Amino acid sequence: MVVISKIKRLSKTLVKKDPIRRQVLRVKGCFAGSKAENLLEQGDMILAINEEPITCFRDVEDACHALDQCDESDGNLNMTIFRQGREIELLVGTDVRDGNGTTRVINWCGCIVQNPHPAVRALGFLPAEGHGVYVARWCHGSPGNRYGLHSRQWIVEVNGNPTPDLDAFLDVTKEIESDDFVRVRTVHLNGKPCVLTLKQDLHYWPTWEVRFDPDTAMWRHKTIKAL
Repeated sequence: MVVISKIKRLSKTLVKKDPIRRQVLRVKGCFAGSKAENLLEQGDMILAINEEPITCFRDVEDACHALDQCDESDGNLNMTIFRQGREIELLVGTDVRDGNGTTRVINWCGCIVQNPHPAVRALGFLPAEGHGVYVARWCHGSPGNRYGLHSRQWIVEVNGNPTPDLDAFLDVTKEIESDDFVRVRTVHLNGKPCVLTLKQDLHYWPTWEVRFDPDTAMWRHKTIKAL
């Protein structure tokens, strides 16, 4: 009876807020690595944020905007959700994103590696070893193509050295000479680990970087290592 009374009370509040559409928002999934990842679950219905009823995306945007305008904000939203017949209060942290998308890519052994773009993170998986070296694409005929270093996987280790981000990855790979064999450990998008060996070819496949400069709104190319 208590559960039924809560459902009726919540239903009346939401219907009063949006009497025409009579809808609520439901969590489809969380970005991997976000602060909400371990708090919100698929299927949660968002009833209110900071005690204000939520019935559309604009309501969520308004709540986040109010959070930004508050000088004493701790970056958290007090969310009321409905999960498995129970009303739950959660304090969910927010993530600030600039909306620029991919701003840095590295070409190594004919593979394009970068921080995973939003579409990848929306799938809800990041390797525990670090997520900053995601293979987004490979070129036909490259060492990556010939030795099986393909897209949709993360490079988590090179020659026994962890590569949690792009800077660590460059520190390791720039010490490798042309025609050297390289041992690479990867984790696929489905979570499956793999170890492979490839031969670097700096003559035809040099290591280079392209980075976006927000001050000039231009992309800058830099050769890292080549013959």
